[in-house]
Amino acid sequence: MRPKLTESDHLDPELLRALAQVARTSKLLVGCDYDGTLSPIVADPALAVPEVGAAPALIDLADLAATDVSLVSGRALRDLAALSQLPPQIMLVGSHGAEFNLNSMANLDSAAVARRSTLLEQCETIVDGVAGAHCETKPSGVAVHVRNANRDDAADVLAELHNLFDEDASIKLTRGKEVLEMSVVHTDKGSAMERIRTESSATAVIFIGDDVTDEYVFERLDHEPHVTVKVGPGQTAARFRVETTKDVVALLNRLAQERVVGLAS
Repeated sequence: MRPKLTESDHLDPELLRALAQVARTSKLLVGCDYDGTLSPIVADPALAVPEVGAAPALIDLADLAATDVSLVSGRALRDLAALSQLPPQIMLVGSHGAEFNLNSMANLDSAAVARRSTLLEQCETIVDGVAGAHCETKPSGVAVHVRNANRDDAADVLAELHNLFDEDASIKLTRGKEVLEMSVVHTDKGSAMERIRTESSATAVIFIGDDVTDEYVFERLDHEPHVTVKVGPGQTAARFRVETTKDVVALLNRLAQERVVGLAS
């Protein structure tokens, strides 16, 4: 039996066909970014709550047999858990893959701890006096946000950061939307999803994300049977695109419907 018509039927027909196909794999892994994917982008990151219907859709998928669900975010894991309010059956990974649990960063060696402290001082010096720009301390490093800064000021801050850290082998630079993150841990979302895929023995993966940091995943999963979906505008290596976080909810609900059919067939 085919799924009944739903709010997902306005999506790209090719995407709908890909969802039907991936839903029939023996072990499915569903991965999502958080900000801009499950939660609309907002001026205050502390207010970034999930789109209506996003959490139930993820839970529906996670409750199905042979189906794993994971959020992989640039946010610190504790922050991601507090904002998403998702149950334990959904794996949360923070800091672009540096935090698989809340104790992940506790084993930084003394050199990394010292480098992280110096890194914060360097970043704070650059943003000092720049209205709308601020540093966010993370377990693995520092993120400098410029979303609320004047465009010229934002460009100047990012340029200074790149000039300071581009050639620094001790730092992993990750450019996101209106943010640049400097980490003492060398990882990215692509390697994080590969680890999850391997550990879960998934035979196919669908990953949905909106940020340039999600391109690491899209590039790794750029072939069938995997499905990659970019949210919003911009160049991407993803196979498909949707426009909004509401579309993501529709996509996830459709995927759950298709998964039920796939598991029964």
